[in-house]
Amino acid sequence: MAYGVHIERPDGQQIELEEWQQAVATTAGVRLAGEEPLVVEVPSTGSRIISSYRPGDAELFDPALNNWVPAFRLFEGRVTSAAARDFDDASCNQRVIMRALAGLLGAQVVGDEGEIYE
Repeated sequence: MAYGVHIERPDGQQIELEEWQQAVATTAGVRLAGEEPLVVEVPSTGSRIISSYRPGDAELFDPALNNWVPAFRLFEGRVTSAAARDFDDASCNQRVIMRALAGLLGAQVVGDEGEIYE
């Protein structure tokens, strides 16, 4: 199972959909997910998995892939994402963007075990 990282407020106040959307709209390297469903093809079988986005889902631009990838889900007042392999590196693209978003929301980036990422 992937290790999760979250954007959440230290006081437990929920992040509302509208303020999350505004933070995403003003942050480079992240965008709200489109209306089109997410389609993933399994190379070994050729089968396709189709999933719908939910309001508040967002994509991260991955410079290594030169493509947008699903990354963030707003759920129960906090934003959740699977941590990138290099997330412990302070210059990790995902971490830098999550810190920027957290700053706009008066929140912090927190790991599954409660550690805070500066």
